[in-house]
Amino acid sequence: MLEGLQRLESMLENPIERETVSNTTPAARLHRLVQISDCHLGPDADFRLAGLRPWYSFHEVLRQLARQADTIDRVLVTGDIAADGATLAYQLFGQGMSLLGLPYHWLPGNHDDFAGMRDNGQLPPFEPLIAVGPWRLLCLNTAVPGAVGGLIDSHQLAALEAALDTLADHPAAIFMHHPPTSIGCRWLDRHQVANGEALAAILRRRRNVKALFSGHVHQEKEVDFAGVPLYTAPSTSVQFAPGSNDFALVQAPPAFRWIDFYESGRVETGITVIVDSQERVDVAAGGY
Repeated sequence: MLEGLQRLESMLENPIERETVSNTTPAARLHRLVQISDCHLGPDADFRLAGLRPWYSFHEVLRQLARQADTIDRVLVTGDIAADGATLAYQLFGQGMSLLGLPYHWLPGNHDDFAGMRDNGQLPPFEPLIAVGPWRLLCLNTAVPGAVGGLIDSHQLAALEAALDTLADHPAAIFMHHPPTSIGCRWLDRHQVANGEALAAILRRRRNVKALFSGHVHQEKEVDFAGVPLYTAPSTSVQFAPGSNDFALVQAPPAFRWIDFYESGRVETGITVIVDSQERVDVAAGGY
């Protein structure tokens, strides 16, 4: 673990050329957030997932973020930081993010240990509500202990409904791990938020939610959900094959989503791919 951190520290501290990832200028937008998801880190840097080393692909993402740090205001991690909830995985993650030096937030995924994350001194506290100028970012916990699929419990649904009523004059975005609807992969669609219709009913009664963002599916997708765009994020580790009926991996590099929030309530988003990634996945793997 120490060797991996020293390598990352060296890469992030070396002077590197700053760059932007879109033609949107900082003066034109209010805030840029980067969404990373599904890091699946193990307890050490050499842990492998379907042949790929998630720590190395994660630190390729961190290096790209360091190049763009002058244009990024914060990072939000939409779950599955760890491959199996290992305490050392959260320590690796937290130390890497500390070296990057950008403010960040997180929410849990089905591979995570939510209680362990909240008690881990390497991570900041879980924040269900984040203020960004006039925007309000709401983070939901869709993870169910011992299950792969997602659910939004009744307490969160009630709290969300009350928050959106209170924040009626603010544009809002919702972040979660599991998508609340189908994304066109039969095997992954079985994992969607089981009570997504309850969330849809809340959104249909309100107009201030401008976008939803999720992880879990390890691929980029945009679908309509209750009249609101839902954007999924690729993984910083392995990518799943789009449109697949059963578990299937694709040889694709790590990536992340950038999101620009505007004072007017408009949102723009896109994907940055680590085109020079050195990590390769075993696409023949039948699961993990």
